[in-house]
Amino acid sequence: MKYKEKNSFKTGVKWLLWSSFLTLGIGGLFAYGLYQNRPPEPIGVRLIPVKLGDIEDTLNESGTIELAGQQTLKSPVDATVDEVLVKIGQNITSGQNLITLRNPQKQTILSQQELAIQKEKLTLESLRQKLVAAQETLSIAQGRVQNYKSGQNNNLLEIKKQEIALANNRKKVVDAEVVLAASERKLTEQKALFARGYIAGNEVRFQEDEVRNAKVSLRNAQSQINTDLLELKSRQIQRQDKEQELQQQVIAAQSGVRQAQLDFATNSPNLQSSLLEYREKEQELKNNVVTASIDGKVLNIQVKNGDGVLRGTELLTLGDPSQELVKLQLSTLNAAKVRPNQSVRISIIGPNSKQFSGRVESLYILAQSGDSKGNDGSNQGSQPTVPATVRLDAPSRTLIPGSQVNVEIMLQQRQKVVVLNTEAIVRSESKPFVWIRDSQGKAQKRSVTLGLEGLTQVEVTSGLRPGDSAVIPPPEPSLKPGTPIQEEKTTKNKEKTDGDDLE
Repeated sequence: MKYKEKNSFKTGVKWLLWSSFLTLGIGGLFAYGLYQNRPPEPIGVRLIPVKLGDIEDTLNESGTIELAGQQTLKSPVDATVDEVLVKIGQNITSGQNLITLRNPQKQTILSQQELAIQKEKLTLESLRQKLVAAQETLSIAQGRVQNYKSGQNNNLLEIKKQEIALANNRKKVVDAEVVLAASERKLTEQKALFARGYIAGNEVRFQEDEVRNAKVSLRNAQSQINTDLLELKSRQIQRQDKEQELQQQVIAAQSGVRQAQLDFATNSPNLQSSLLEYREKEQELKNNVVTASIDGKVLNIQVKNGDGVLRGTELLTLGDPSQELVKLQLSTLNAAKVRPNQSVRISIIGPNSKQFSGRVESLYILAQSGDSKGNDGSNQGSQPTVPATVRLDAPSRTLIPGSQVNVEIMLQQRQKVVVLNTEAIVRSESKPFVWIRDSQGKAQKRSVTLGLEGLTQVEVTSGLRPGDSAVIPPPEPSLKPGTPIQEEKTTKNKEKTDGDDLE
């Protein structure tokens, strides 16, 4: 009996243990299932509201402040500073005397040059008078020729008469020859008749007298022709001799004029050269007074009264404070991005400095050697640079010429567009995307198209709209689509605290 009770007790204990184990197993499995299927804990993230804003693509450079028309006037001659007529900071007007120089040697040279000019003038005046006299001589000789030609009408008439008389006498010779020939024929005939006894001898003798008379007439006519020829030749020779004489006088007078003109022309450049040299010396004396070339202000004076200066020595620096410029030396890479008239912000290098607006005024199209130090004082080495000039929209009246300033050139600008911090953009895939928080508080991917990118912000042209909440993904753990997220309160509090500290 006791044995049966003992066995029944052992059996009950076993069932109890097995029931406990079974209950615990089922409960553990249920608890494990609940643990595996529990909702994930939200990940703390920073949220950025998507807003409309302005974005810029800028280029930061260092430049040197200059005033418009800034220039350093230099000594035009070797001289002594007689008197400095202005002070640093003084306003000046164009043409105002700034510094007077002294050079007695130049005045002596100018006086000597005046004497040389007077001598050249006297010489030239003498040569001019000789030229006038030679021209008058030529005019007289030419007048004689004209008068002779005018008075040759009578002479020509006499020659013409002589020629007519000669022609008449030649006809008389011909007539006398005809008469002689006729008389000789008749004499021959009469001699023949006399020989036959047909006529008397006195008729033959009479005819012989006729022949002799005809020969005398012929000789007289021929002699007259010779006389006429000699007289005509004499008149022609006299006329030619006179013409040659007068022509020689004209030629001699022309030669005298040419020589006088040559002498005058040869000496004229000497006077011109002396006058030019005199004007140069005179200008050098005028250069002894250094005048202002612009309306502006005296920025610096490098000399004092009594200083000896050489030609090219820097005397003083001027500038126009109504216009302020910034001179830049751009690298060739940056220069390719810059265009005239681009907006510019200028500020003194340092924190919380006041900004001034301006525009790019000019940009060289030719790069220059960068062997010297750049505007920021850094050694440019052999890298070529491109000079550029920025003009302030309004004079600052506070920027110091020669000081270094920071220049922020606006390459591109967009206004009232969707902008987002660049840290929210994920570029690990082929197309950029951002994480956003959906209406259920979960992270979701959103593909975006980017536009203009600045230093800290980027334009989003599609994929986001104002009012969306962009997520700044944490380093760990990594986000996945559908991951619950919540905004980090500590971050907000910290930002608020930081903001209070800044205030």
